[in-house]
Amino acid sequence: MSHEEPAATPPLRSTAWLCTAHLMLHAVTAGRSYPVPACLAYSAEDPYAIYLDSHSDSDSPVTWELSRELLTAGTTRRAGAGAVIVYPGHGDDADSTYLLLTGHDDSGETDTALLRAQTSDVEAFLRWTEHIVPPGQEGDHLDMDSVIRQLLEHGPES
Repeated sequence: MSHEEPAATPPLRSTAWLCTAHLMLHAVTAGRSYPVPACLAYSAEDPYAIYLDSHSDSDSPVTWELSRELLTAGTTRRAGAGAVIVYPGHGDDADSTYLLLTGHDDSGETDTALLRAQTSDVEAFLRWTEHIVPPGQEGDHLDMDSVIRQLLEHGPES
């Protein structure tokens, strides 16, 4: 993992983050690449999700939520559809994992970002998450009573 600190500290969604990794991603546009400081975060409180905070050219980080299973699969084969697609590099770029992220900006325009990470950094982070919650045991870490209570009180958008 890179030991370079991102330009800003990502917002925490929980006080119980058990695993974070700062790394340098590279945004790829028009055949050029430029560095983007980022942070991956994982917690047993949200065992299916990994949060990616990227620090491109904005004052505050952009946060993407992706499935741990999707990120794991994407290191070896194309995985995902729609807003998040993850796939491995090949040939001279076989040591890379790509994240294709599609979203909408404040005006409703579609934004797409292609980010490249070192596969070894992603795999090391995923191994750390497996020590916190082994794959297949995510359901053991969910507080379903709390989830149901929140849905009943606030609806699915909370």
